[in-house]
Amino acid sequence: MRPLLACITALSFGISGCAVSQSSPRQTWQTGFWYGYDGGPQLRAQLGQYFDTPEHAAFAIEVATNPHWDRSDPQMEAARERPSLYPRIRELLDEHRALLNSGTLVLLAMRTALRAGDPGGAERIAGEVPADAPVRSDPDFNWMAGTAAYLSHDYAAAEAPLLALFRSPKASRDQKAAAAYGLCGVYWKTGNMTERIRYALWLHTLDRTEQLGLSWAGQIDDYTVYWNCSGWDLGMLLDAEAPIETMQQFVESNPKLEDIRLIQYAVAVRLSREDRYDAAASLYQEIHAIVRAPRMRRLAAPYNAAIRQDPTGTERWEAKIRLAQFLSENENRIYYNDTLWGGFQRYAFEASGRGETTRDERDLLAVRERQLKDEQEENWRAHLILRDVVREARRNAVGKRAAALELECLRRINTDRFGRGDEISSGRFRGLQVAERSLMQPLDSKTWHPRQRLKQRDRRIVQSPGNCIKTHT
Repeated sequence: MRPLLACITALSFGISGCAVSQSSPRQTWQTGFWYGYDGGPQLRAQLGQYFDTPEHAAFAIEVATNPHWDRSDPQMEAARERPSLYPRIRELLDEHRALLNSGTLVLLAMRTALRAGDPGGAERIAGEVPADAPVRSDPDFNWMAGTAAYLSHDYAAAEAPLLALFRSPKASRDQKAAAAYGLCGVYWKTGNMTERIRYALWLHTLDRTEQLGLSWAGQIDDYTVYWNCSGWDLGMLLDAEAPIETMQQFVESNPKLEDIRLIQYAVAVRLSREDRYDAAASLYQEIHAIVRAPRMRRLAAPYNAAIRQDPTGTERWEAKIRLAQFLSENENRIYYNDTLWGGFQRYAFEASGRGETTRDERDLLAVRERQLKDEQEENWRAHLILRDVVREARRNAVGKRAAALELECLRRINTDRFGRGDEISSGRFRGLQVAERSLMQPLDSKTWHPRQRLKQRDRRIVQSPGNCIKTHT
């Protein structure tokens, strides 16, 4: 292979191992014999001489910035400890701005800036490229321009290049997916909930139809500027973050969008969490959710009875007990969205973990995660209803039944997933105390001596079937 062809081939494949000698840049370019890994001290000393043409500059930058990663190699370790060459490269690019009319050099300069941890430098290089330059249609250019703006916290400026990448006919499927994921991050930062839903739903559809593997670090993780490694942005977005009104407007504006039913189903779930069971049932019926629609209608009856103001205290308490009983018997079938998460919701709660979020964003996310856990847990909501009944009814027969059912609901909650371990333990302790008092104290006795209580404790007490509690000593 001829020397010039050898250098061009090396550049094309990112090998960049051509030699650097004491010759002039043109002579070095033309002879191109192999010499070292990164050009050695000769290239560092003569780097400025290579910035006479875009081709020479690209060649020198490509060779000089070869990465070093093998820490077990003493030579590599020594090279890694040398001062960074990037400030000198940046200085030379500033001095020779005319060279940036080359698309190849523009892409290489932007990539070098990003690798050196200077997104602002990459953003400046992108900004100097003329609007009609051919390189602006290159997917790599748009990806790096969007990356540079995002990493510089200029989130609004990151939108245009990422949209250009997403819409580019030159972009591959993985590049489009990376652009969509980056746009999810941009719209999260800028608060554009509607567009965030759009691109998160597009990613969901792509993952469903082509098994892109968004739930794991897969084909697009090397591209991404915004990478939620769980891949569950849509789940949290629809289940907790997006207002119901925004979701409803999105459905009205995009009725034919693929997988739009997922948004409609999420709206119905959110309506049920707000106790709007008739509206939820109607929406479930509209999208042919044939199991949940009748369940919502059955739930509406005890709920409406429980919130009526005209019945007596006992009737209202009985209605609330029936409501709580229905919730307890339908765990994960009323307030939980079974079309999202894929069975791994608990791993998507990352407010307490690390991520590219500010403290305020983490605090807000933590509040939403806690609210979601509370709203979707049927046994917890049943506990809250029954707790009020116990406080109001106290020690009468209705209060005892409510206390027994409340205790059972608390026992069913998995605190590892749900949290609130201390509160649930305290509630169970209170429930046991109430149950113990109701089981020990004779209803027809006006006096109660501690000795009688101790004797009663020594016996196995089985409460009536209505109380559903057995205590043993």
